Amino acid sequence: MLVDLRMRSAALGALFCTMALAAPAAAIELPTAQARAELLDTLEREALYRDRVDWPEMRARLSAAQGNPEKIRDVLKEAIGRSSGGHGAWLSVERMRSEATRSGRATAPAAITASDATAAAQSPALDPRIGQVEIGGFSVVPGPAVVQQMQERAARWQAIIRDQDTGKRCGWIVDLRGNTGGNMWPMLLGMAPLLRITKEGEETVGSFATAKDPSPWRSTPSGMRLGTRVIVDLGTPGYRLKHPGVPVAVLTGPRTASAGEATVLALRGRPQTRSFGEPTAGVSTANVVRPLVDGSALVLTTSVMRDRNGRGDGLKITPDQHTRSDAATVAAAQAWLLAQPACAGR
Repeated sequence: MLVDLRMRSAALGALFCTMALAAPAAAIELPTAQARAELLDTLEREALYRDRVDWPEMRARLSAAQGNPEKIRDVLKEAIGRSSGGHGAWLSVERMRSEATRSGRATAPAAITASDATAAAQSPALDPRIGQVEIGGFSVVPGPAVVQQMQERAARWQAIIRDQDTGKRCGWIVDLRGNTGGNMWPMLLGMAPLLRITKEGEETVGSFATAKDPSPWRSTPSGMRLGTRVIVDLGTPGYRLKHPGVPVAVLTGPRTASAGEATVLALRGRPQTRSFGEPTAGVSTANVVRPLVDGSALVLTTSVMRDRNGRGDGLKITPDQHTRSDAATVAAAQAWLLAQPACAGR
């Protein structure tokens, strides 16, 4: 899941799932000596948890490991892991190339624009008054079509909601249990019909918290902004529910990670919203990509995600109601929705 290096926006870069530093045992890939020095300098200067590392000691260990690829790899992996809380990574040139190829196949335009009628089908266990949308992980392919990919994916999720919104839905389930991360912006825009509670204007639904002022995530009727910067926009107002502001149940689990956790936080604090399931993966922090001198890249963890009320610590997000099995989670979410005034009177 490679984004435009130099992160034409720390915004477009969004959030990455954890990636392993280690290459297959047959061929250990490493940054060049110059890139290794640059990598450590960048971590010491910018990494979110940089104070957790003794940098002189780390450099001494790296120097002592010269000539031993396995030890070099292990030192770099430890430096990145400790300073990022386990969320950062080093990406070799080959890794980036293969990720781009894989993502390109997974997000081909035909797949993005295809009908999602089958994906939007109601679960047999759900009351017909309850709508449901699954927001899964999604990564963009770097290049000039990044914005188009985000627009198309967001429009697809909004269409899933629109196709179910017959006017008879009194509550909705947003299923994030399988959302392993990627790019958060199309996720937030895709579920905007459920996320937003007003028709006009901007709504702050979360933020990135750094040592400086927080950078708010802002939902508009047609797009998403980071502060005042437009990240993705449909060009025209997106879909609006027939009954805006209805109750929403959010499903989470241990696979809900990174951008998936950003999506959880964007919904947390929304009126008439409650979460169910198990705690998330615990990487509710934001990454940007820094290119290194040898063409490889550092996925650098720089900030903590927070909800619309300024709450967030970069760790696991605990649901409001802990349920263990998938069936129990869906049942608890449905029971809560049907007990709300919007459903109880129908």
